Amino acid sequence: MRHSCIFAAIPLFALTLAGCGPDDSSDSNYINPAASVSLSFESFTVGDDDGLPPVLPQTTFYDVYRGIEPADGEDDEGVVSQLRDRFELLMGLTPSDDGTTYTHARNPMDFLHYVISTNQVNTFNDGRRLMHDSITQGEGSRYNTPANDALIRFTETGGNNGEPPEPDEIWMYVLLDWTSNPQLNKVFRAAQFVARKPADDDTSPPEVSSAVWSGRFHGPDFSVSGYNQPEYAVISLTGREFGNAEMRQEFIGNKRDTLSLTQTSGITIDGEEPDCIRVEVNYESARVRVFTSSDESPSNTNNGETTPNPAHCGNQQSGDEAIVYESVVISERQ
Repeated sequence: MRHSCIFAAIPLFALTLAGCGPDDSSDSNYINPAASVSLSFESFTVGDDDGLPPVLPQTTFYDVYRGIEPADGEDDEGVVSQLRDRFELLMGLTPSDDGTTYTHARNPMDFLHYVISTNQVNTFNDGRRLMHDSITQGEGSRYNTPANDALIRFTETGGNNGEPPEPDEIWMYVLLDWTSNPQLNKVFRAAQFVARKPADDDTSPPEVSSAVWSGRFHGPDFSVSGYNQPEYAVISLTGREFGNAEMRQEFIGNKRDTLSLTQTSGITIDGEEPDCIRVEVNYESARVRVFTSSDESPSNTNNGETTPNPAHCGNQQSGDEAIVYESVVISERQ
């Protein structure tokens, strides 16, 4: 399901609101154009529509969800199903019938990226135009919401039957930042989401209480409209019950995703429930490695000297310490 902004009755002194699509003019003047945004949407769910370009491939976990699938004859030792369950919990994913991909995503970061790429918010369009112009003209610039006391607020209206929105039907973003560096020919983007406090009687609030995303883009290819493919991206998620997650994505060079689950629980591997799991998906070699550890500190201190703890899942390197298997080919990342 795609989305359009359906409500825009916001005081002019509070924000610059969005229309639908950027205009063709360019008058950035390198001044931070960040402004508050408050928009309502029927649904926060993102999915593909027949006859329109797909948007799910632009969602954060699309490659890693498919990329951990073992190739024919390979043994993943039961890890894949448990990892996908965790992905679905963290990112609000609806699995496909065959379980190898997902059909919908409902989470704050994928939805923000979707709104940006579909040109629905004028101030976001102004930020992208500022980045494009500054790279073209060799003048560094920045779009930053905290600097302008700007706040981004999205409200979901389709399921509340006229009642006030529940905590998970209002998504607040305390940071959206674009920064250009013409010397490096790069554009950087960062965003931070903070969830509202669950209601006292909410027995199953969303798992993610906060999320931070950052990415780097190739400046000369940075577009003022549509989707911009990052070169590198990192997302960090803070969970309420099952621990924290971080995924680093490399879309150029080594072309791999590395997912780390720390202070985690609820995943059983080889009869044990590790509190640290690291998953490496190498798309060029179509290989997956899964490292685990329990009750291990990331570093050791001896005689005042701190060194990495080789037993911690984040520091393990040897194939002997990992579950390793050949995976299906994800052609888009080859």
